[in-house]
Amino acid sequence: MHPETAFADEDLFPHSKPWDVVYDVLWVTHSEFWLVAGDGPGADLVGAIPEGDSLKGNAEAIGIPTLASAGHVAVALSVWEEPAPDGHGELLGTSRIVAPGRELALVNVEGREPGPVLVLPDEGEHQVRVWRRSATGAGGSECYDIRVWP
Repeated sequence: MHPETAFADEDLFPHSKPWDVVYDVLWVTHSEFWLVAGDGPGADLVGAIPEGDSLKGNAEAIGIPTLASAGHVAVALSVWEEPAPDGHGELLGTSRIVAPGRELALVNVEGREPGPVLVLPDEGEHQVRVWRRSATGAGGSECYDIRVWP
């Protein structure tokens, strides 16, 4: 599946546009994946293991819970220059992340092969809000709308 096809039937940004957006599809296990500062390796994931159906962050990483214990999830990761408008689906929560190198990436339990990296306009602390949409239809993927802003 191409990452953009999971979001093809909806306009994620109908009223305003993000500064930048990257799309990804990744395999998750153990009902979780992470948004990490940097390009992935070296982040403290243990301190950001999600509890139940809520986000958990430690400034280096944000743990995001999934409904499925294993499977593919589609993600739209966007950065905004001001507080982001509400996304689509169920709001999982808000957290913060510190990106000293202006990069954010998505990783799974296995650490994952390199995926897309979102480059932020500025380094430093950013707010993060995550929405989840359940899989629809046979073979559908859960979709995550992750919005980041200073």
